This record gives sequence, structure tokens and C-alpha cells, in this order.
Amino acid sequence: MSIPQVKVQKQIQIDLNELQLAPKNWSEEIACDIKIYLNSQLPAEGYQLIISDSPALIVSDYAGAYYGWITLKNFQLPKDVVIFDYPEFSWRGVHLDVARHFFTVTEVKKFIELISMHKLNKLHLHLNDDQGWRVEIPDWPLLTKIGAWRAGSPIGHEIDNLGSDGIPHGGFYSKAQLLEIADHARKHAVTIVPEIDLPGHAQAVLAAYPDLGNTNEDIKVWEHWGISEYVLSPTQKSLEFAKSVISYVADIFPNSPFHIGGDECPTTQWEVSEIAKNVMQEKSLKNFQELQSIFTEALTKSLIAKGHKVLAWDEVMESGAAKDVVIVAWRDYEKVVEAVNSNYQTIVAPMQRLYFDWAQSPEENEPISQTSRYQPTIYTTWEDVYNFEIVGKEIAKNKKEFILGSQVQLWTEYIKNWDQLMYMAIPRLCAFSEIVWGNQKDISSFKNRLIEHLKQHQSDKVSYRKIS
Repeated sequence: MSIPQVKVQKQIQIDLNELQLAPKNWSEEIACDIKIYLNSQLPAEGYQLIISDSPALIVSDYAGAYYGWITLKNFQLPKDVVIFDYPEFSWRGVHLDVARHFFTVTEVKKFIELISMHKLNKLHLHLNDDQGWRVEIPDWPLLTKIGAWRAGSPIGHEIDNLGSDGIPHGGFYSKAQLLEIADHARKHAVTIVPEIDLPGHAQAVLAAYPDLGNTNEDIKVWEHWGISEYVLSPTQKSLEFAKSVISYVADIFPNSPFHIGGDECPTTQWEVSEIAKNVMQEKSLKNFQELQSIFTEALTKSLIAKGHKVLAWDEVMESGAAKDVVIVAWRDYEKVVEAVNSNYQTIVAPMQRLYFDWAQSPEENEPISQTSRYQPTIYTTWEDVYNFEIVGKEIAKNKKEFILGSQVQLWTEYIKNWDQLMYMAIPRLCAFSEIVWGNQKDISSFKNRLIEHLKQHQSDKVSYRKIS
């Protein structure tokens, strides 16, 4: 493989005798057969790789050891040099929606291996939505008995309105399986970022527990794509439910950031609910949208008390989210600017460049996607991704410190299986890995390296999208 690019220096004198050896288990977990030394002065996740007859790796942490070993194993390197490499951004994330289409433990672990080889360090798992609930919660057994399964999925594109295919779909992860995923991620220098998105995106929850909703209707897990109007009722009972399930999932990932969703929460049912109106009056809320802040505030406090960094989609800024919430700015780059100017730590994730469920070209033979041939002017190429500036010119110098990094999103309404996932991810993920590491330079040089890199994916039988 020939990407990402690395920083090569001429051989410099390094006295290894002055450095302490890294823990033995690091070498064992990475399967590294050269000596690893510790140097706390190196940047986080960075490494110095000595290329000589007796190669050595100098790092400040486990991630640096993992990335250094990847570089040594997979890249053709000149002799008698030192590679000094480190990331520009601490958050180099990939979001995977396992709610719309479920991916098995084996597939998730395989995906972890893929992103880690590209030196990406966060896997954000979207674990619930209107179309399915994906985590077994012992105190709420109907979430997986009922909420994890839907009777079918839309035929073709949602806007075709062709009805359901009638093919049952579902699945969920047990606590043991999530721990297995987390351990596999740790060994590959990846942190799992779980997301439970409430009070919106709740139709699967309400199919299992209708008393948590606003209508108490007997409904089914949704067989459509889009945004269901079924949301949690703004009652103490529903709030305690949300805190209960999020607390359970958070305990599975004790050191991980936690995403509480917060996007696309319709107020339609609240607007005709006497209970919602009474809650608004009791809390002196100005509008129905502010009812969502009840959940945002309570879940944020609960997670922070457990030691978690809390993430949410950029809509939560509209209801005055606390400044210790990290904003994942997805709607456009203006939301990135708004977040940093409001002094929120921010993850750059605008859909116009970093939503990999969008089509990759305007060509008619592109597979059905969120955009595809139905909106032929809306697509994102690997070149678009490579040319994207994470810290754009709109960001003032004194606000750059608020940008933690960036993240791509793979929503899976139209990504049904592993091969489709690979087609939509590669080569755009390769381009993203280079810009978020901080090596973004000449696109012609990158394309030459990308062509060589894709040969490795081809030999691994990865169903990537070909480049011209």
C-alpha cells in the first residue's frame, strides 16, 4: 500500500538506551516483532520509526505503536531514515449506521480493521432509529424482542413509493458482543463511540413500549426511510427510560465519548399533546422545540457524571445545549462556523462532502443512494473529499482550537450489505484518511498513490468503486 503519506527525515542520532521499553503486551497485541520504546515528548498517536538493519519504533502511546507498525508493514520505505509521523487532528472518525441495516459482529470487527489501517481512530455506531433498536437491555426486553425487527424495507428508493419488500430485517448486539467489539477496537487503536438517539427517532422504541409515546398507539417498527413523527413523550417516565438505556450502554463503553443524537426531532405530536403543553407551561418553555432540551440536559448531566464526553448533532445548539457538549456539525459548514464561534468543541461532518451514503457521481449506473439519479446534481466524489478543507477559511484563527477533527457518515438506508458498504466507502474513505491525518497536499500525487493502494483492496477482494 502507498497511502497515507508519511513524513520522512534523514537519519538522526537517537540514543535508545535513554528510553524505556514499551509494555510487552503492546508488541503482542499488535504482533510487532521489533522493539518499541517510550518517549512521552512525542505527540499523541505519533511515532518515530527508525529504518535500519535494526529497526525500532519510538512512541508516546499505544496508538503510536500501532500506526508505526502499520507503516513499517505496509509501505515501501527507504533505508537509513527516520519516519516521524503524527496526526493533525485527534478526532478522525467514521460513523456507521447499524439501525437501518444491521451489520454482524464479524462485519463490524472487519470494518474496525479497515478504518484502523487508514489510521482513523473513532467508530461511531448509530445503535437505534425508527427502523430498529440494536442493543439488548435486560430491564427493557421488548426493545429487542419487538423493536429490533421490522417486517420489511422500502422497495427501491423511498420517493418511488413502491411499498415494502416484505422481507423481515433485524438483529441486535448483546452486552458480551459489544464488549467483544470494544476490545477488538482497542487492539486496533480505535475507540467505539456509541449513539442512542432520543427523544426523536423513536418509532422502534414505541413499537415495543407505546406508553412512552404521546398517543399510546399500537404501532410497528417503521418500514419506511425518513423521519417518523413518533417521538418520546416529554414526561418523567420517558426521561427515566432514556436515562436508563443510555446509562446501560455507557457502562459497556466506560471510557468512550457518548453521542446522544438530538437531530431531526419532529414536534408534531407534542403540538397536539396536552401533556406536552403542560410541561411547556411548567418549565416556561418558549416553543415546542425546546421540549427536546429536557432530554438533552438530563442525558448530558447523567453521562458527564459517569465521566463521558458527550456528543450531539448540531440541532441541539438551537435549544441552548451546554458548552461541554461536543457538536457534530452535519447540516453544512455554516454550522461548523456557528459552533466554533459559540465556543463549542466541534467535529466537522458536513453532509455536502462527508456523507458517504451520497452518490459518487451523476452517472445513471450509480446504485440507489440517498441522492443517486433522483437528485443527479447532488453527489460527492473522492476528489471532492480530498479537496475539502477541515479548517476552512471561514474559521477565525482564535477559533481553530475548538475543532477536534472530522468524521464521515455512512447512513445505511440504501447500504444493505458488506459489499455495498465497501463500494460506498472506498475510495472516498482513503481520501478522507489523508486529509484528517494532516497530509493533504497535491491531489495528483495522491491519485498515483491511491491507484497503488486500491490494488491491495482488489487483492483483498474489497468491492470498492473503481476510479477513472
